[in-house]
Amino acid sequence: FLFFFLNNFLLKITPYWVRQGFMKKILGYKIGNDTSIAMHCFFTGYDIKIGNNTVINRYCYIDGRGPLYIGNNVNISHYTIIHTLTHITNSPFFHAQQRPVAIMDHAWIGARAIILPGVTVGEGAVVAAGAIVNRDVPPYAIVSGNPAKVVGERTRDLRYTTRYFPFFDTDIQ
Repeated sequence: FLFFFLNNFLLKITPYWVRQGFMKKILGYKIGNDTSIAMHCFFTGYDIKIGNNTVINRYCYIDGRGPLYIGNNVNISHYTIIHTLTHITNSPFFHAQQRPVAIMDHAWIGARAIILPGVTVGEGAVVAAGAIVNRDVPPYAIVSGNPAKVVGERTRDLRYTTRYFPFFDTDIQ
C-alpha cells in the first residue's frame, strides 16, 4: 500500500516537501538538501540514498530493491530507468538477483537512458539520451549508444550546484 500511495497519489499531486517527507520518514530514504524529485516518477524498494542538490526529473523509474546510491549535484533527465534488480538469464527458476547501482557526484543522465543493475556511473560522467548502460562508466566520460560506449570526455572543472524546483508539473521555476 505504501508504494501505491506514493506512486499514484503523492508523486502526482503533492508539493515537493510532502512527497519527500513521506519518502524520508515512512520509506526510510536518505534524501539530501535541495534535492528535487519531480512529479510522475515511479519508485520501488527501500534501499535508496540520494545526495544534495540532485534532480530527478519527470517520469523516471527508480528501483531501490537493491542498493541505489545517487550522489550530489546529479541530473537525471526525463524517462530515465534505473534498475537494481534483474533475473538470472539461465536460471531454470527465473531467480532474481540484486546488484547495486551508484551514480556519482555531478553525473548527468540524459533522457530515456537505461542504467542496468551492477553499474557505477563515475563522477562527472555524462550518459547520453537513449543510452543503455550495462557496464561501469569511468569518471568524466561521455557515453552513448546501445550498449553505451565512451565517445568523449567531459571537463573536470565542474563548479555548478544543481537547484531545480519547477512549479508543479511545468518547467517554470
